[in-house]
Amino acid sequence: MRKSIKAVVLGSAFALLYTLTASPSLAATVTFQNLDEGFLPGVDRSESQMNYAIARNFVLSASAGNPPSALVGYPAAQGPVPGAPNAPTVFSTFTGRDFTFDGYDIAALGAAAQGDAWLFRGLLGNALQFSFLDTAPQDFATRTTGIGTPIDRLEVWVQPGTSVAFAADNFRFTLEGESAQVPEPAALPLLGLGLGLLVVARLRRRGVAL
Repeated sequence: MRKSIKAVVLGSAFALLYTLTASPSLAATVTFQNLDEGFLPGVDRSESQMNYAIARNFVLSASAGNPPSALVGYPAAQGPVPGAPNAPTVFSTFTGRDFTFDGYDIAALGAAAQGDAWLFRGLLGNALQFSFLDTAPQDFATRTTGIGTPIDRLEVWVQPGTSVAFAADNFRFTLEGESAQVPEPAALPLLGLGLGLLVVARLRRRGVAL
């Protein structure tokens, strides 16, 4: 009897501890659906719990995506776009969580040219974690990065020498869980029941009538 009661108590405690410390991941996709005119400095848009900024030579297009609406980057010869800050396009979480960059869709707007590419850079605490180039096809293609390295900022650059505009859409992320959570409603009553059974067992052991 005492062993079973102790098992209930220990199980309840572990359930509560798990609830307090578990860090579930959350998949998120930025589809660039929230379009508007003009630019603001710094982080000026938010979607799927991701804050992001539009920067030099990038615009949001309502007609170039997959489905329509996408991030579009233009060659330096065509820009900068009026009003855009002089910086790369930057994606960042400001929710206290890192993320992994899982994939995206990309296409060239116009005839694809040899050597044209976007540069993707992932950083964690300003330290470079990965960097790669991607040459866009003429039709939208879905990419899967398979990197799995936690980062807190993703930068996308239009490479110097690029001669065609690129459209990118559906940036896919996995956000890391928060460091602590509020206990689930079922966890506290379970722990209370286990502690109560332990008290009853102790009293019976001492010969206290209940």
